[in-house]
Amino acid sequence: MGFLDLAGTAADADAARLRQATDAPETLQHRELMARALTLVGAWVRNERTGGAARPTDDDLATAHGWVRHLATRQSHGGTFVGGDNVLSPPDSAFTVNDVCDALELLAPYRATVPAAAALADDLDEIVHRATPALLTGGVHTPNHRWEIAAALARVHRLHPDPALVERIDEWLAEGPDIDADGLWSERSPNYAAAVSCPSFLVLASVLGRPELLDPVRRSLDATLALLLPDDTVETVQSRRQDQSQPFGIGPFAPLLWHVAVLDGRADLAAVAARAAVADTWQPGAVAARAMTDPVLERPLPAGAPLPRGTSTFRAARLVHVRETDRDVVLFAGSDVPAAGHVRSGLANSPTFLRVVAGAVVLTDVRLSREFFGLGPFRPTRLEDLGAGRFRLTERVSAGYHQPLAPEYRLADGDYALADEGRFSASMAFGSRTADEVALTTTVDVALTADAVTLDIETAGADVPWSLQLTFRDGGTFSGVSTDAATAERVLVTGTASYRVGTDTVTFGPGNGSGPGQPAFYAPGQDYAFLGGTDRPTGSHVHVTGRAPGRTRVVIGTPSVGS
Repeated sequence: MGFLDLAGTAADADAARLRQATDAPETLQHRELMARALTLVGAWVRNERTGGAARPTDDDLATAHGWVRHLATRQSHGGTFVGGDNVLSPPDSAFTVNDVCDALELLAPYRATVPAAAALADDLDEIVHRATPALLTGGVHTPNHRWEIAAALARVHRLHPDPALVERIDEWLAEGPDIDADGLWSERSPNYAAAVSCPSFLVLASVLGRPELLDPVRRSLDATLALLLPDDTVETVQSRRQDQSQPFGIGPFAPLLWHVAVLDGRADLAAVAARAAVADTWQPGAVAARAMTDPVLERPLPAGAPLPRGTSTFRAARLVHVRETDRDVVLFAGSDVPAAGHVRSGLANSPTFLRVVAGAVVLTDVRLSREFFGLGPFRPTRLEDLGAGRFRLTERVSAGYHQPLAPEYRLADGDYALADEGRFSASMAFGSRTADEVALTTTVDVALTADAVTLDIETAGADVPWSLQLTFRDGGTFSGVSTDAATAERVLVTGTASYRVGTDTVTFGPGNGSGPGQPAFYAPGQDYAFLGGTDRPTGSHVHVTGRAPGRTRVVIGTPSVGS
């Protein structure tokens, strides 16, 4: 049984949906136009290969050709495509050209015998020829774009061999694959690993005949398995891209997992590949069409084996995943915000430092807010493995009050340079002033035992309130909690409370009091609050509150899982 035997059902449904599509082509972006065309080309070729007669032969080709004609009108004089936030973008155009080349590869056996296939292929070829100079000379603005452009050039080279294409690919490859020793690409994003970096290197290895280019793919897939959670989502808290605050399912990894599992005889990859092939993914028809260009995916998987239990450590990302029989725990201290000094696209911004999955109960986010100069929640900068299931997360933050300028820096007109103080900007010549520091140090010791995850929270320095927010995935029921009168947030004041989903229960506590001096709140920090925004995760929230300095223990118990 090959990949398409499992993935084909979703691909068929996707093609059927597109046959009925009534949205105007002029409203679609260039990548969507070509993905749709590729889907129906793939459906037509699969029908031809299997001898099916479900539809008149040329219907899908005619529909695809209509989208391709619209695509051609989006191509600028320079060869890039018009549309989207990234204006006349070589890398965004590369995504479309990759699909154009795959469609051409699928149509190649039929160009001499099927007029509709030949006409469609001729127009696709013209798009490739117009786009190639832009891809050959164009630049990028994210790490993965290098590999998407290189893969497009490789596909063009496979269709129309040209040494100049390989020379340009080698310029990009000479920068080195941006993957660390633990198998995370520099963007740390499962989405971009699955959609761009890994498939690009797979194509480069094949077209260039360089099997060593598969090594980053193997390492990335090893990291993916190490990050896989019980619900077949891949951990994203470490990501520096849009998926850092969203669940990411295993489905988009399916062709990659299948390819390497078959090539290397990997039982662990095979088990996950079989599930991924039938999981939800974006544009399954286009995925199936692309898969038809990879002969390895026609081969059956080796026998699968379950993933091992144990601890996976990602040192550069400061991430730990503990996989147990009935529980998964994720610890994270790798946010980029403390070093950068701000929240920004391209950084790992999440202040979630703990997740716990226990049966049907998913504690998606544990975050610690505090009222401290608007600097936002606790984002640990150090993660230590203390042994025996114990870990320590630490952070020190500070702000200050600025002293008067020394005489040599004073200006009679008061027109001082606009400068950034670290928290805000003002015409205060901050760099020329001394400051009185106010600091807050937070240490969270995490101990994993058979039936609990214990947090010992120790704060030192400033006298400020804090609030530990536990966010559970919706669908369960709380007991033992009350409502903070001032903030309307759920709060555990005393004793132990619980969250129950079906027959599974997670407990938490004890409560640590309440009142005006220690409100239940979530403070995202001034980078969000200044704009009236928040990064608060969705779900069912509850708080345990307190004040710094001091020490507080919170126990997250999982004794009732599965009972």
